[in-house]
Amino acid sequence: MLGFLERVASALAVVTSAIARVLLMAICVMLFVQVVLRYGFGFSLPWPEEASRYLMIWVVMLAGSLLVKDDQLVRVDFFDHFWPKRLLGYRNAIFRLLLAGLLAVLVWKGFENAMFGQRRQAATLGISFFWIYLSIPVGAALMLFHMLVLALRDLLRGPVDTGPSILNSEI
Repeated sequence: MLGFLERVASALAVVTSAIARVLLMAICVMLFVQVVLRYGFGFSLPWPEEASRYLMIWVVMLAGSLLVKDDQLVRVDFFDHFWPKRLLGYRNAIFRLLLAGLLAVLVWKGFENAMFGQRRQAATLGISFFWIYLSIPVGAALMLFHMLVLALRDLLRGPVDTGPSILNSEI
C-alpha cells in the first residue's frame, strides 16, 4: 500500500513540477516582453504584471507541494539524536498529522474563497477570481496528500535519514 502511494506521489510530483516549470517560463517571457515594450518602445501592455502575479501564486503553491513531498520543510532537528529511532518516527508522524489537519482546513477554506471569488473578475485579465483563488486549495490538497504519505511512511518504516538539509526538490 505504501509503495503504491509513493508511486502515486512521485507521478503527481512529476506532473506538478512540469506545470510549475511551464508557468515559471510563461512568467519570465511575459515580464521580459513587458520590459522590452516599456523601455524599448515606450509602450506597455496592461495585463502582464497582473497575470504574472497570479501565475506566481500558482507556482508557489505547486512548488510548496514538491517541497513537502521531498521532506524539505524547515525543521529543528538539533535534539533528534537524543530520541530513540522508533519514537522519532512516531513523533514525526504525529507532527505530520497535525500539519495535515491544518492543510485540510486550508483546502476547505481555500475552496470557500474560490467559490466566493466567482463573483469577481480580475481587472485587466477579465477572468474570474475563482481560477486565481483555486491555487490555494489545489496546492494545499497536494501538500496534504504528500504529508499523509510521509506520515504513513514514518509510522510504518520509521524516520528516514535525509542527511544534511540540502534542497532535493527542483521546480
